[in-house]
Amino acid sequence: MNSRLPARAILGAALLLACGGPALAAPAAAVEMPSAEALEQMLHLLETQSLYRDRVDWSDVRARLAAAGDDRAEQRRVLDEAATRGSGGHGRWISPSQQRERSGRAQRLNAGQGAALAESPNVDSRIGVLKVGPFVEDLQRSEQQRYDARKAYALALQQRIVDLDDGTRCAWMVDVSSNGGGNMWPMLLGLLPLLQGTPDAQGALIGAFRSADGLQWWRQGEGEVRQDGTQGLRSRQAAYRLRAGAAPVAVVMGAGTASSGEAVALAFRGQPDSRSFGQPSAGFSTGNRPVKLVDGTTLLLTHNVMADRNGQGDGSSLQPDQATASGPGTLNAAQAWLLAQPGCTGG
Repeated sequence: MNSRLPARAILGAALLLACGGPALAAPAAAVEMPSAEALEQMLHLLETQSLYRDRVDWSDVRARLAAAGDDRAEQRRVLDEAATRGSGGHGRWISPSQQRERSGRAQRLNAGQGAALAESPNVDSRIGVLKVGPFVEDLQRSEQQRYDARKAYALALQQRIVDLDDGTRCAWMVDVSSNGGGNMWPMLLGLLPLLQGTPDAQGALIGAFRSADGLQWWRQGEGEVRQDGTQGLRSRQAAYRLRAGAAPVAVVMGAGTASSGEAVALAFRGQPDSRSFGQPSAGFSTGNRPVKLVDGTTLLLTHNVMADRNGQGDGSSLQPDQATASGPGTLNAAQAWLLAQPGCTGG
Protein backbone atom coordinates (compact mmCIF):
# COMPACT_ATOMS: atom_id res chain seq x y z
CA MET A 1 0.00 0.00 0.00
CA ASN A 2 1.39 3.39 -0.94
CA SER A 3 1.20 6.68 0.94
CA ARG A 4 2.19 10.28 1.20
CA LEU A 5 2.49 12.86 3.92
CA PRO A 6 -0.88 13.95 5.30
CA ALA A 7 -2.52 16.59 3.12
CA ARG A 8 -2.85 18.91 6.12
CA ALA A 9 0.95 19.03 6.47
CA ILE A 10 1.48 19.65 2.76
CA LEU A 11 -1.13 22.41 2.65
CA GLY A 12 0.42 24.03 5.70
CA ALA A 13 3.88 23.94 4.16
CA ALA A 14 2.56 25.47 0.95
CA LEU A 15 1.48 28.57 2.87
CA LEU A 16 5.04 29.45 3.89
CA LEU A 17 6.57 32.30 1.87
CA ALA A 18 10.10 31.85 0.56
CA CYS A 19 12.65 34.27 2.02
CA GLY A 20 9.87 36.25 3.67
CA GLY A 21 8.85 37.88 0.39
CA PRO A 22 5.55 37.78 -1.46
CA ALA A 23 4.51 34.56 -3.14
CA LEU A 24 4.98 34.62 -6.90
CA ALA A 25 2.38 33.06 -9.16
CA ALA A 26 3.76 30.18 -11.19
CA PRO A 27 3.63 30.60 -14.97
CA ALA A 28 0.66 28.81 -16.50
CA ALA A 29 2.97 26.46 -18.42
CA ALA A 30 4.67 25.45 -15.14
CA VAL A 31 1.43 24.11 -13.65
CA GLU A 32 1.37 20.41 -14.41
CA MET A 33 -1.85 18.70 -15.46
CA PRO A 34 -2.64 15.26 -16.83
CA SER A 35 -3.41 15.01 -20.52
CA ALA A 36 -7.06 15.42 -21.52
CA GLU A 37 -7.44 11.64 -21.89
CA ALA A 38 -5.73 10.96 -18.54
CA LEU A 39 -7.83 13.62 -16.83
CA GLU A 40 -11.05 11.95 -17.97
CA GLN A 41 -9.68 8.55 -16.91
CA MET A 42 -8.75 9.95 -13.52
CA LEU A 43 -12.16 11.58 -12.97
CA HIS A 44 -13.90 8.32 -13.88
CA LEU A 45 -11.76 6.35 -11.42
CA LEU A 46 -12.32 8.86 -8.63
CA GLU A 47 -16.06 9.07 -9.27
CA THR A 48 -16.61 5.30 -9.39
CA GLN A 49 -13.96 3.84 -7.07
CA SER A 50 -12.58 6.39 -4.59
CA LEU A 51 -13.46 5.59 -0.99
CA TYR A 52 -15.30 8.82 -0.21
CA ARG A 53 -16.66 9.53 -3.69
CA ASP A 54 -20.08 10.39 -2.26
CA ARG A 55 -18.57 13.47 -0.62
CA VAL A 56 -17.92 15.05 -4.01
CA ASP A 57 -20.34 16.61 -6.51
CA TRP A 58 -18.70 15.26 -9.66
CA SER A 59 -20.96 17.20 -12.03
CA ASP A 60 -19.83 20.37 -10.29
CA VAL A 61 -16.18 19.30 -10.57
CA ARG A 62 -16.51 18.82 -14.33
CA ALA A 63 -18.35 22.13 -14.68
CA ARG A 64 -15.65 24.00 -12.76
CA LEU A 65 -12.92 22.39 -14.86
CA ALA A 66 -14.70 23.46 -18.05
CA ALA A 67 -15.25 26.98 -16.68
CA ALA A 68 -11.54 27.30 -15.89
CA GLY A 69 -10.79 27.31 -19.61
CA ASP A 70 -7.05 27.69 -20.15
CA ASP A 71 -6.38 28.62 -16.51
CA ARG A 72 -4.19 25.63 -15.61
CA ALA A 73 -3.69 26.82 -12.04
CA GLU A 74 -7.47 26.83 -11.47
CA GLN A 75 -7.83 23.47 -13.19
CA ARG A 76 -5.18 22.01 -10.90
CA ARG A 77 -6.88 23.44 -7.81
CA VAL A 78 -10.19 21.84 -8.79
CA LEU A 79 -8.50 18.53 -9.57
CA ASP A 80 -6.50 18.39 -6.34
CA GLU A 81 -9.54 19.38 -4.28
CA ALA A 82 -11.64 16.60 -5.83
CA ALA A 83 -8.90 14.00 -5.26
CA THR A 84 -8.44 15.15 -1.67
CA ARG A 85 -12.15 15.07 -0.81
CA GLY A 86 -12.69 11.75 -2.57
CA SER A 87 -9.81 10.13 -0.69
CA GLY A 88 -10.11 11.76 2.71
CA GLY A 89 -6.77 13.47 2.07
CA HIS A 90 -4.86 10.27 1.35
CA GLY A 91 -4.91 9.84 -2.43
CA ARG A 92 -3.68 12.20 -5.14
CA TRP A 93 -2.50 12.60 -8.68
CA ILE A 94 1.30 12.42 -8.96
CA SER A 95 2.63 14.87 -11.55
CA PRO A 96 5.84 14.18 -13.54
CA SER A 97 7.92 16.46 -11.31
CA GLN A 98 6.42 14.91 -8.18
CA GLN A 99 7.17 11.48 -9.57
CA ARG A 100 10.83 12.42 -10.03
CA GLU A 101 10.92 13.87 -6.51
CA ARG A 102 9.27 10.74 -5.14
CA SER A 103 11.84 8.56 -6.91
CA GLY A 104 14.72 10.44 -5.29
CA ARG A 105 13.03 10.32 -1.89
CA ALA A 106 12.41 6.59 -2.24
CA GLN A 107 16.08 5.94 -2.98
CA ARG A 108 17.25 8.06 -0.04
CA LEU A 109 14.79 6.62 2.47
CA ASN A 110 15.19 3.01 1.47
CA ALA A 111 18.99 3.23 1.28
CA GLY A 112 19.09 4.70 4.78
CA GLN A 113 16.83 2.08 6.33
CA GLY A 114 19.76 -0.09 7.46
CA ALA A 115 21.28 2.81 9.40
CA ALA A 116 17.90 3.66 10.93
CA LEU A 117 17.47 0.10 12.13
CA ALA A 118 20.77 0.33 14.01
CA GLU A 119 19.50 3.25 16.10
CA SER A 120 18.08 2.28 19.48
CA PRO A 121 16.74 4.54 22.22
CA ASN A 122 18.13 4.13 25.69
CA VAL A 123 15.95 1.28 26.94
CA ASP A 124 16.63 -1.82 28.99
CA SER A 125 18.97 -4.18 27.15
CA ARG A 126 16.49 -7.04 27.60
CA ILE A 127 14.17 -5.30 25.12
CA GLY A 128 14.81 -5.58 21.39
CA VAL A 129 14.04 -2.24 19.74
CA LEU A 130 12.95 -2.00 16.11
CA LYS A 131 12.59 1.44 14.55
CA VAL A 132 10.42 0.71 11.51
CA GLY A 133 10.67 3.52 8.97
CA PRO A 134 8.64 4.16 5.81
CA PHE A 135 9.13 2.26 2.57
CA VAL A 136 8.40 4.41 -0.48
CA GLU A 137 7.82 2.76 -3.85
CA ASP A 138 9.98 4.17 -6.65
CA LEU A 139 7.35 4.21 -9.39
CA GLN A 140 9.99 4.99 -12.02
CA ARG A 141 11.62 1.58 -11.54
CA SER A 142 10.51 -1.65 -13.19
CA GLU A 143 8.16 -3.96 -11.32
CA GLN A 144 11.00 -6.44 -10.76
CA GLN A 145 13.25 -3.70 -9.34
CA ARG A 146 10.45 -2.57 -7.05
CA TYR A 147 9.80 -6.12 -5.88
CA ASP A 148 13.51 -6.61 -5.18
CA ALA A 149 13.56 -3.37 -3.19
CA ARG A 150 10.62 -4.55 -1.09
CA LYS A 151 12.38 -7.81 -0.28
CA ALA A 152 15.64 -6.01 0.55
CA TYR A 153 13.82 -3.77 3.05
CA ALA A 154 12.01 -6.74 4.62
CA LEU A 155 15.16 -8.83 4.93
CA ALA A 156 17.13 -5.93 6.48
CA LEU A 157 14.39 -5.46 9.06
CA GLN A 158 14.18 -9.16 9.83
CA GLN A 159 17.96 -9.41 10.06
CA ARG A 160 17.78 -6.78 12.80
CA ILE A 161 15.51 -9.14 14.72
CA VAL A 162 17.89 -12.05 14.11
CA ASP A 163 20.84 -10.01 15.37
CA LEU A 164 19.01 -8.91 18.51
CA ASP A 165 17.53 -12.33 19.30
CA ASP A 166 20.64 -13.60 21.06
CA GLY A 167 18.96 -15.18 24.07
CA THR A 168 19.01 -12.06 26.23
CA ARG A 169 15.79 -10.42 24.92
CA CYS A 170 12.57 -11.03 26.79
CA ALA A 171 10.42 -8.48 24.93
CA TRP A 172 10.26 -6.29 21.84
CA MET A 173 9.43 -2.67 21.03
CA VAL A 174 8.20 -1.77 17.53
CA ASP A 175 8.54 1.98 16.96
CA VAL A 176 6.40 3.34 14.10
CA SER A 177 6.11 6.84 15.55
CA SER A 178 7.91 8.32 12.51
CA ASN A 179 6.55 5.91 9.90
CA GLY A 180 4.62 7.99 7.37
CA GLY A 181 3.75 5.04 5.15
CA GLY A 182 4.60 3.61 1.76
CA ASN A 183 4.17 -0.07 0.95
CA MET A 184 3.12 -2.03 4.03
CA TRP A 185 4.08 -5.53 2.87
CA PRO A 186 7.87 -5.14 3.36
CA MET A 187 7.21 -3.87 6.88
CA LEU A 188 4.95 -6.81 7.76
CA LEU A 189 7.28 -9.39 6.21
CA GLY A 190 10.23 -7.94 8.10
CA LEU A 191 8.28 -8.09 11.38
CA LEU A 192 6.97 -11.60 10.72
CA PRO A 193 8.87 -13.24 13.64
CA LEU A 194 6.99 -10.97 16.07
CA LEU A 195 3.52 -11.41 14.57
CA GLN A 196 1.25 -14.12 15.95
CA GLY A 197 -1.59 -14.54 13.49
CA THR A 198 -5.09 -15.48 14.60
CA PRO A 199 -5.85 -18.87 13.00
CA ASP A 200 -8.84 -19.46 10.75
CA ALA A 201 -9.67 -22.12 8.17
CA GLN A 202 -7.38 -20.55 5.54
CA GLY A 203 -4.39 -19.40 7.57
CA ALA A 204 -3.33 -16.86 10.18
CA LEU A 205 -5.03 -13.46 10.17
CA ILE A 206 -3.14 -10.27 11.01
CA GLY A 207 -5.48 -7.64 9.54
CA ALA A 208 -7.68 -6.77 6.58
CA PHE A 209 -8.85 -4.26 4.03
CA ARG A 210 -12.56 -3.48 4.00
CA SER A 211 -14.30 -2.39 0.80
CA ALA A 212 -17.75 -2.67 -0.74
CA ASP A 213 -16.84 -6.29 -1.51
CA GLY A 214 -16.32 -7.10 2.17
CA LEU A 215 -13.11 -7.98 4.03
CA GLN A 216 -9.93 -8.98 2.19
CA TRP A 217 -7.77 -10.54 4.91
CA TRP A 218 -4.05 -10.04 5.43
CA ARG A 219 -2.44 -13.36 6.27
CA GLN A 220 0.95 -14.58 7.37
CA GLY A 221 2.65 -17.83 6.46
CA GLU A 222 6.11 -19.36 6.40
CA GLY A 223 8.23 -16.47 5.09
CA GLU A 224 5.15 -14.86 3.54
CA VAL A 225 2.58 -12.12 4.03
CA ARG A 226 -0.30 -11.66 1.63
CA GLN A 227 -3.80 -10.40 1.08
CA ASP A 228 -6.47 -12.90 0.06
CA GLY A 229 -6.36 -13.32 -3.69
CA THR A 230 -2.99 -11.61 -4.18
CA GLN A 231 0.63 -12.69 -4.20
CA GLY A 232 1.79 -10.37 -1.40
CA LEU A 233 5.46 -10.67 -0.51
CA ARG A 234 7.51 -13.74 0.33
CA SER A 235 11.08 -14.92 0.76
CA ARG A 236 12.53 -18.20 1.98
CA GLN A 237 15.09 -16.06 3.84
CA ALA A 238 12.30 -14.37 5.83
CA ALA A 239 11.14 -17.39 7.82
CA TYR A 240 13.03 -16.74 11.06
CA ARG A 241 11.38 -17.77 14.34
CA LEU A 242 12.17 -16.26 17.72
CA ARG A 243 14.18 -18.41 20.11
CA ALA A 244 11.46 -18.04 22.71
CA GLY A 245 8.72 -18.79 20.20
CA ALA A 246 6.71 -15.72 21.25
CA ALA A 247 7.34 -12.60 23.31
CA PRO A 248 5.44 -9.48 24.39
CA VAL A 249 5.44 -6.58 21.93
CA ALA A 250 4.93 -2.87 22.62
CA VAL A 251 4.03 -0.69 19.64
CA VAL A 252 5.09 2.97 19.86
CA MET A 253 2.95 5.30 17.73
CA GLY A 254 1.96 8.93 17.37
CA ALA A 255 0.90 11.72 15.04
CA GLY A 256 3.70 10.79 12.63
CA THR A 257 2.29 7.27 12.21
CA ALA A 258 0.37 7.28 8.92
CA SER A 259 -0.97 4.90 6.30
CA SER A 260 1.30 1.81 6.26
CA GLY A 261 2.67 2.86 9.63
CA GLU A 262 -0.91 2.58 10.85
CA ALA A 263 -1.18 -0.82 9.11
CA VAL A 264 1.71 -2.09 11.23
CA ALA A 265 0.02 -0.86 14.42
CA LEU A 266 -3.23 -2.55 13.34
CA ALA A 267 -1.44 -5.85 12.61
CA PHE A 268 -0.44 -6.07 16.29
CA ARG A 269 -3.83 -4.94 17.61
CA GLY A 270 -5.61 -7.91 19.17
CA GLN A 271 -2.44 -10.00 19.35
CA PRO A 272 -1.88 -11.65 22.75
CA ASP A 273 0.79 -9.89 24.85
CA SER A 274 0.78 -6.80 22.64
CA ARG A 275 -0.03 -3.21 23.65
CA SER A 276 0.34 0.19 21.97
CA PHE A 277 1.62 3.39 23.54
CA GLY A 278 1.82 7.03 22.53
CA GLN A 279 -0.52 9.46 20.82
CA PRO A 280 -3.31 9.02 18.22
CA SER A 281 -2.08 8.31 14.71
CA ALA A 282 -2.37 10.63 11.70
CA GLY A 283 -5.72 9.24 10.57
CA PHE A 284 -4.91 7.78 7.15
CA SER A 285 -5.67 4.13 7.87
CA THR A 286 -6.95 3.57 4.34
CA GLY A 287 -5.49 1.76 1.35
CA ASN A 288 -4.05 3.36 -1.80
CA ARG A 289 -3.67 1.60 -5.13
CA PRO A 290 -1.30 3.20 -7.70
CA VAL A 291 -2.98 3.39 -11.12
CA LYS A 292 -0.90 4.30 -14.15
CA LEU A 293 -2.88 6.66 -16.37
CA VAL A 294 -2.76 6.74 -20.16
CA ASP A 295 -0.23 9.59 -20.19
CA GLY A 296 2.20 7.70 -17.92
CA THR A 297 1.42 9.64 -14.76
CA THR A 298 0.05 7.96 -11.63
CA LEU A 299 -3.10 8.28 -9.56
CA LEU A 300 -2.93 7.04 -5.96
CA LEU A 301 -6.50 5.80 -5.64
CA THR A 302 -7.80 5.44 -2.09
CA HIS A 303 -10.32 2.63 -2.26
CA ASN A 304 -10.58 0.74 1.03
CA VAL A 305 -10.28 0.92 4.81
CA MET A 306 -7.78 -0.88 7.03
CA ALA A 307 -9.00 -3.16 9.81
CA ASP A 308 -7.39 -5.28 12.50
CA ARG A 309 -7.56 -9.09 12.75
CA ASN A 310 -11.01 -8.78 14.32
CA GLY A 311 -12.29 -6.73 11.38
CA GLN A 312 -12.34 -3.50 13.39
CA GLY A 313 -11.29 -0.22 11.73
CA ASP A 314 -12.95 2.83 10.21
CA GLY A 315 -10.17 4.54 8.24
CA SER A 316 -9.61 7.25 10.82
CA SER A 317 -7.02 7.90 13.52
CA LEU A 318 -5.93 4.93 15.64
CA GLN A 319 -6.04 5.34 19.40
CA PRO A 320 -3.20 3.80 21.44
CA ASP A 321 -4.07 1.34 24.17
CA GLN A 322 -2.24 3.61 26.60
CA ALA A 323 -2.04 7.33 25.88
CA THR A 324 1.31 8.77 26.94
CA ALA A 325 3.26 11.98 26.51
CA SER A 326 5.41 12.03 23.39
CA GLY A 327 9.13 11.33 23.61
CA PRO A 328 10.75 9.69 26.63
CA GLY A 329 7.41 9.34 28.43
CA THR A 330 6.14 6.94 25.78
CA LEU A 331 9.30 4.84 25.77
CA ASN A 332 9.33 4.70 29.57
CA ALA A 333 5.71 3.55 29.71
CA ALA A 334 6.27 0.91 27.03
CA GLN A 335 9.39 -0.34 28.78
CA ALA A 336 7.67 -0.54 32.17
CA TRP A 337 4.82 -2.60 30.70
CA LEU A 338 7.15 -4.96 28.83
CA LEU A 339 9.37 -5.63 31.83
CA ALA A 340 6.29 -6.45 33.90
CA GLN A 341 5.25 -9.25 31.53
CA PRO A 342 5.84 -12.88 32.56
CA GLY A 343 8.49 -13.40 29.89
CA CYS A 344 10.64 -10.74 31.56
CA THR A 345 9.81 -11.39 35.20
CA GLY A 346 10.36 -15.12 34.96
CA GLY A 347 6.72 -15.79 35.84
